[in-house]
Amino acid sequence: MNDMDITIITDSGPHIGQGHWQRMLLLAWYCCHNGIPVTLVHKHGLPAPHGFPVKVSNTIGENTSCIIRDMRDSSKEEIEHLRAIAPVIVIDDCGEGRIHATAAIDLLPNICGNTVNTFESTVPLFLYGYNFYRSLSQAEAFISKDIDCFIYATTFDATPLYDSLDKHYSFVCSDGKTCTTNTALLSGTNYSNLIAQSKVVISHFGISVYEAILCHSHCIILNPTTYHDELSHSVQDTNVLVHHQLYNHAQIPHIMEILKNFVEQAHTHADTAHCISTIQTNLKNFYDALRLIITS
Repeated sequence: MNDMDITIITDSGPHIGQGHWQRMLLLAWYCCHNGIPVTLVHKHGLPAPHGFPVKVSNTIGENTSCIIRDMRDSSKEEIEHLRAIAPVIVIDDCGEGRIHATAAIDLLPNICGNTVNTFESTVPLFLYGYNFYRSLSQAEAFISKDIDCFIYATTFDATPLYDSLDKHYSFVCSDGKTCTTNTALLSGTNYSNLIAQSKVVISHFGISVYEAILCHSHCIILNPTTYHDELSHSVQDTNVLVHHQLYNHAQIPHIMEILKNFVEQAHTHADTAHCISTIQTNLKNFYDALRLIITS
């Protein structure tokens, strides 16, 4: 695989969140770290983080020998166009183009059913976010859970939610750009630390939920669509409590009851050393799966 040249195509935005982008940043970084040339293409031209070793392009690399497409809902025409350039691996794709890809990998629950080109793994392949991993790598080995609730509200209006939280719980609410809080927020506190410090994380279904579970934060998943809520059915972990529902302002009193129960049963700390080890293991597993698909 060391003579391979990979193009990764992905996207992010208000309606799809940051999860696809963040996990492909991590994969691109890992490939680059292992000497694999990578062209990273963001569908809407988002630049890479400052100091990132891979530049974002708007075109597929000239020497590409494998294309990884991490977006939902491909079309047959799109995948056939990409396959005319190089073999294509799709990730979490329920579109009509999935069956026309060289291989399909599911990191999130597959509610559409496997296809004949589905790659089935016996080891965990889930990819966490680049920013999450990099900031955890600089954190203490153990982080105390001293925030009751972190609300990661990139797909819904959380104002009525934190208005209800204000008198009873310490919280931080982020829309991915700005933070609102009723507690002292240390200068430089970042996304991964906020998850690790929080007893409960409230978010829509996505990569943030898996990152919260990894940090032993109980999860309340408030979903913007029935599609997201259906995916949430599969989120289970014996170490944390999980509740999911469609987000509805009228149900905030019920959500507060769930939160009260979850805070009372919260873990005391996050084991960041374990988190980092898990992320690294999954990343190597995914890389090995890519190598197996590409060279077979």
